[in-house]
Amino acid sequence: MKKESTRALREGAMMVALTAILMMLTRYMPLFSMAGVFVCGIPLAALAARNNLKVLLPSFVVVFVVSILIDGNIISAISMILMSCVPGAVAGYLLGRRRPFFITLCSTCMAVCIGWIFQLAVIELIIGNGIEEMFSQVMTQVEATMSELINSMGENLDESLKVSPQQFSDMLISAMETTIRLYFPSFVIISSMITGYIIIRVSGFVIKRAHLANIDSVPFSMLKAPRSMSIIAVIFYTIYIFMDNKSVLWSLIANVVMVLYTILGVCGLSVADYKLKTKIKSSVARFGIYLLIFFLGSALMNIISNVLIIVGILDAGRDFRQIGNYGRED
Repeated sequence: MKKESTRALREGAMMVALTAILMMLTRYMPLFSMAGVFVCGIPLAALAARNNLKVLLPSFVVVFVVSILIDGNIISAISMILMSCVPGAVAGYLLGRRRPFFITLCSTCMAVCIGWIFQLAVIELIIGNGIEEMFSQVMTQVEATMSELINSMGENLDESLKVSPQQFSDMLISAMETTIRLYFPSFVIISSMITGYIIIRVSGFVIKRAHLANIDSVPFSMLKAPRSMSIIAVIFYTIYIFMDNKSVLWSLIANVVMVLYTILGVCGLSVADYKLKTKIKSSVARFGIYLLIFFLGSALMNIISNVLIIVGILDAGRDFRQIGNYGRED
């Protein structure tokens, strides 16, 4: 027991030191700052995979104090803890205990989402009307970009659409602003899901390669939505089509549909990856192919997205890959 406690304390001290180094790199190296949210939680993920909460909690306190010393700002320290360290620890803890991948993913994404909500609350409460100001800055940048692009197409617009470049620009920007405001909650949730998934993958890779714990992981090509999710998505989409689009409830349902259909679209891409995997073994090469298709096929993006969503819905019921509840069973 004493040896076990000594080992846990030693590991805790090492992981706190590694976290402090990663925080300093994130703070003082601009090229590294983009990856900070993904890598700063890795040491605590490794610690959580091998130890219990009695070791984790003191480590969080020390990391919090170190973060304040590095940033000189308690708000930034809390943000770093919530956005990176807590999700990393959640991912590591559940991976180390071989919980179902679906539960690990949902828990990690929820932890990231809490961090996003904290940051938005800080922007709103401390800055005052900060979220509205953020929207205004984004739309100002979009307007400047669109004005340059549309002015260069002025004569063509006059001939084809019978409107002036300024009128077309105003209509386009107004539609974009309405869409951004409507789906802003979905953007936060989807960003949390992407960030949480990357944190799980990066933490799992490090834990596995360093032989810190025997973890279970689900490849991207084996992701599959539950059948209940596909049914709920179809029901909500049907309600969304026939509801009054000026009500608050419609806006809520629109965001639910956006999130569910994004998940189903990713599962549809997972089916495609499963099929392509038999031809191309390298995951990096397959990822490059997907990026190339999406960039070159931007004009067909709506069609591609709808096809992937339909495949994801059908796979939830038909189980094309015959994987059952893989990743969701106890």
